[in-house]
Amino acid sequence: MSKWWKCDLQVATPGEARFRGESTWNLETPEGRRAAADDYMQRAAAVGLEVLVLADHNSVDWADEMIEAGRRVGITVFPGFEVTTATGSDGAHLVVFADPTTPVTSLGELLISACGFGVDYPKFNPGQEGIPASAPKTMPQILDGLDNRFLAIAPHIFTDNGIGSKNTVQGDLRWKVLHHDRLGAVDVGNVDFEIAGDPPPKASYRQRFIRRELDSLPGLRRLPFIATSDTYALENLGSRFTWIRMETPTLEAIRQAFLDYEARVICDWDSRYAGTEKTPNDVSHAWVKQLTITGASSTKDPVNVSFDPRLTVIIGGRGAGKSTVVAGLRHLYGDIDALPIQARREAEQLRSAVFSTAVLTSTHVLPFSAEEQTGSWTLAGGSMTVRGDGVSTPTEFPVRVISQKELFERAAVSEDGADSTSRNLLKLVDDALSASGHLALARFSQQLDERRTSWVGAARQAQTEREAVQARPGLFEAVQELERQVAAFDDDANRVRRTANDRADREAKWLDSHHSSLSNALEEVGAEVENQLAVTESHLPAETDQFSEDAREHLRRLAAVKQSLKAELDSSIARAVRDVNELIRQLQESPWAERIADARRDGIQYVAELAQLGLDPSAYEAVRASLAAKQSELAEVDRRIQALPELEEGVTKRWAELASLLESRFSDRSSLLNTVSKRSSVLRFQMRRRADLGSWVDAVRALLNLRADGFIDDVPALAEWLWVEEPAAQNVRFALWQSACISGDFSAVAAEANLRATWVQRLANVDPLVRVRLAAEVADDSVKMEFLRYGHSTSGVERWEPLLAGSPGQRSAAMLSFVLHQGNEPLVLDQPEDDLDTEWISELVVRQLRASRWVRQVIVVTHNANIPVNADAERVVVLENAADSIRVRTTVHGNDVAEHAGALENVLVRADIQRIMEGGVEAFVRRERRYNNEVNSYRLALQEVSEK
Repeated sequence: MSKWWKCDLQVATPGEARFRGESTWNLETPEGRRAAADDYMQRAAAVGLEVLVLADHNSVDWADEMIEAGRRVGITVFPGFEVTTATGSDGAHLVVFADPTTPVTSLGELLISACGFGVDYPKFNPGQEGIPASAPKTMPQILDGLDNRFLAIAPHIFTDNGIGSKNTVQGDLRWKVLHHDRLGAVDVGNVDFEIAGDPPPKASYRQRFIRRELDSLPGLRRLPFIATSDTYALENLGSRFTWIRMETPTLEAIRQAFLDYEARVICDWDSRYAGTEKTPNDVSHAWVKQLTITGASSTKDPVNVSFDPRLTVIIGGRGAGKSTVVAGLRHLYGDIDALPIQARREAEQLRSAVFSTAVLTSTHVLPFSAEEQTGSWTLAGGSMTVRGDGVSTPTEFPVRVISQKELFERAAVSEDGADSTSRNLLKLVDDALSASGHLALARFSQQLDERRTSWVGAARQAQTEREAVQARPGLFEAVQELERQVAAFDDDANRVRRTANDRADREAKWLDSHHSSLSNALEEVGAEVENQLAVTESHLPAETDQFSEDAREHLRRLAAVKQSLKAELDSSIARAVRDVNELIRQLQESPWAERIADARRDGIQYVAELAQLGLDPSAYEAVRASLAAKQSELAEVDRRIQALPELEEGVTKRWAELASLLESRFSDRSSLLNTVSKRSSVLRFQMRRRADLGSWVDAVRALLNLRADGFIDDVPALAEWLWVEEPAAQNVRFALWQSACISGDFSAVAAEANLRATWVQRLANVDPLVRVRLAAEVADDSVKMEFLRYGHSTSGVERWEPLLAGSPGQRSAAMLSFVLHQGNEPLVLDQPEDDLDTEWISELVVRQLRASRWVRQVIVVTHNANIPVNADAERVVVLENAADSIRVRTTVHGNDVAEHAGALENVLVRADIQRIMEGGVEAFVRRERRYNNEVNSYRLALQEVSEK
């Protein structure tokens, strides 16, 4: 795997005359030199250095000793030297170094061949011990003399011995050096204050140099800046340093890093890390570490692929298994059901054909905590994750798996036009929100269903109550009539007698009811006290074992308060029960009880007397029973009338909760789209509330169970009237529609919306509960996406076009840009270059991959060389299918087996990229030769700029 190595690319050794080491060093003996070299390396290791470039002036005498000392502590040492060239008034310095495996004698020969030292030009000034002499050759001449075994850097370029100083070098010489192919990098010093913020109105030459804004030096745009300590003292080792991303520190790895410095070189003054303990190796985002596929029909042997936490690119010929790896990741972490129709069918077919008996396992790393978890998938069991406590639960680790075919289908123009594209885009938005944890879609759907059900129940209950209270006038008249019938049985004297008896009976029943209600309330309070305040343990819970004693003592005191409160409440409840029972006993033994009993006996006697007078007692009792029933109904209606405002308030409250949930989703979606728009600068979005008419039409047809050929035009026409774009009108119409659905009276809606009579009748005949559910159906939001056809958002020349107006390639590119510019969860891209021309790949895909790697893991399957090479992947994995098995390609050297997986400096990987993606080195060279005229013209143009 690639990593960032902490490098000091210019250090003097104890052998340098000016070096300040330990006073105890004895450099005159081999043992003393070894001890000094070990002290040196231990000091370098203590400050975290992992790579050193030796830069003694005109000497490599200590190189072998330092390389061996570095190996003993795990530091890679590159042999090199620093030379004062004949360029400039005081000689411009140059550091030249070689691979650690290069014989040091080659560097010694280089001092003679390339730098020009010899008998006539000694390396040190005669008569001045240890004082290095200037080389007889200029810096361009020395650079001309280097080959691929060496790299050169220009140190401290703004000092009097620096190639960037006007006091040292003037005119054409500086241009030639800074544009020389053999100059790898320059040390511009500590520049954090130079590059922060906006450039000053009158920027200095140094500031414009550091910002790469000098038109006379266009080569600065491709030249990396580095930071070195240039130390001559043990205590200053690593005082300035450079982070370089490599697999293994080699000369080729550093060369590759210099060729793509934006992705591979970070100076100690970089604002992302300066003044912090962070390093480029810190990964705070989530990532998938490895995937193993066993039992798939496409391979007889298990497949194991490891990924980098930043950018991994998977390549291979046809049938190499790239699609199998993508499908494996989708099964473990993705959602096949959420794909558009054609992509879902293909995924289901692949699952059935390849993964029916497969077992997928993976390791993924959680964000921030870096905790590792194990995921597994089978067709029968689905995707499960073993968490840190050993418990296996359904996988919730978010990974976006996107294929260009899927994006093409999502961006395609369908029969319902913008609605379908909007839905597909919002599905990507919702997936992104779900993956980020900002809005869990499953939870949203559940909440929406719960709130909708709650409102439907409340609305239906309120309507039932409204219908019930409408019967009050009739009930009131019935009670009046029955009272008159009862009165007809009575004379004046008996009416008083009957009224007194009835009053006593109602009084007794009321008190009995009140006794029962209070007793039940006391019983319920007692049960709740037991439930809430029960103390079942005399000791603290096990989870408090690791708490401090102060916290545990506080918990004990809280438990004591709880126990004391329960005891007091238990006592109060028991006392209340006793008091109630005593009051009932006293009442039963009081004259009141005897009076009630007398009244009830007199009532029975009254009925008997009516019979003696020849009146029908059964008719009298029937009328009285009817009266009692109607009086009870009337009382119940009056109770409902009193309760109705609270019910209607509940309906309003529940709808507000549902509307708030929908508004929250609208806000979340809009926020994400605004972020994407700002990050991409080539996309913009217009969100509209409740504008997806097609989704509402489909939902209504499903709820009403309409035949395919039934009311084909009526439902869309109702949707167009109901979900009018003007918000105020929409609110009024929706309120009218809800009222009609709840009441079943669609006359007002029919008049406003000009509905057909048969359609109105169909709505009115719907089951009341279904009608109310219909009233809870709200059209989904809609989004319109536009892309910048040409120009730039800051150029003043813009042409924004709707997504649907673009070509298939443009639509796919716009959708891909959307995916690339949002989210920080792992992203798997399957052949993103499909349907895109090379310019889009370079400008869109490559550029965003280079930026995304810092905030998310990206895994890309591709056939296009621009992606692994120009995006500078941390890890390229080469797959092949050999002997009916998918595997990472390997090369055997004796007993060593080398996987073709790694960064671009890996020669095996580079050869595979050339062979698989470029058609081989010969084909690449032939294409380069075809561009020869353009290349020469470009170089001439650079030269002309420098001469002006």
